[in-house]
Amino acid sequence: MLSRVADNLYWMSRYVERAEGVTRLVEVNRDTDLESYANGTKRDYWQSALSAMCAVEDFAKDELDDHELFILFSKDWSSSVSTCINMARENARMVRDQLSEEIWVELNNLYLYLNAPALPEKFSNDPQSFFRRTIRFSLVFQGLSDATIHHDEGWRFMSLGKYLERSDQTSRVLDTLTMLGEEPTRLDLIGALRSCSALSAYRRRYQGVLSLQNVADFLLFSRDFPRSLRFAIARIDTLLHEISGVPSGNYSNEAERLTGSALAQLNFSGIESLLADGLHESIDQLQRKLIDVGQSIFETYVLLPFEIKNADVAPMVQRQMQQQQ
Repeated sequence: MLSRVADNLYWMSRYVERAEGVTRLVEVNRDTDLESYANGTKRDYWQSALSAMCAVEDFAKDELDDHELFILFSKDWSSSVSTCINMARENARMVRDQLSEEIWVELNNLYLYLNAPALPEKFSNDPQSFFRRTIRFSLVFQGLSDATIHHDEGWRFMSLGKYLERSDQTSRVLDTLTMLGEEPTRLDLIGALRSCSALSAYRRRYQGVLSLQNVADFLLFSRDFPRSLRFAIARIDTLLHEISGVPSGNYSNEAERLTGSALAQLNFSGIESLLADGLHESIDQLQRKLIDVGQSIFETYVLLPFEIKNADVAPMVQRQMQQQQ
């Protein structure tokens, strides 16, 4: 497979997953904000969300001075829902021959919906319709990706993008709980679980016992919940070894080594040790490792050795880092 095609498929999938994660975060923050205001415990949930997404400076410079509108519709912030879907569609356009007709139609329909001039007004009148449509699109996209295209190397790069972005999004949602400035309340913990579509699964495991330690343990260490960090990183590790053909437990490139290191950290540590080291510090360390994994995938499979030696790679590397942020 051409490295360019692999990169397009990888980023198309990452952007779709990011759009879903950001949409869920806005929907939950909106509900939590309203409920806390009704209970007389008004807190600035948006600031912690912007901090976790590394968007505080971008928000300060953006012409949209409303948190929700900025996160959803900003044209200048690379992780807004609108920008993510535009970039996903652009990547898909360049590799249409690798995609099924159903995938292209669904993605193009959401692209047209998000770029309609009247969308901000429609959102103000009925935000729930926007949330439902965007989240439903992502779920349909994932189903079509698994059901309508060959599970070959291209599909593996799409899955890599999905799980790498998912692990990053889950870590950021959990990190918002450390940035509230005080002990998370029951409302905060439920909001974090809802942002990861994990509330029902969590209740099934813990039978309603809600605490920061249990929530962090579930989102970080669950072996069978598909949005936990351990599950996502295990899938990344498997996919990387399937692409390279190297047996699991060994590594042939830096991406495999870093992923194996992150997986070992989660396999051979527990929530108690992470809390003892500081939850924010531990999450920050995992996030840096995930960024390094993404960069290593880019350098291994997109920047070919000849290009690295003969091309001006600085602008390309800079664009790659901006996309990961």
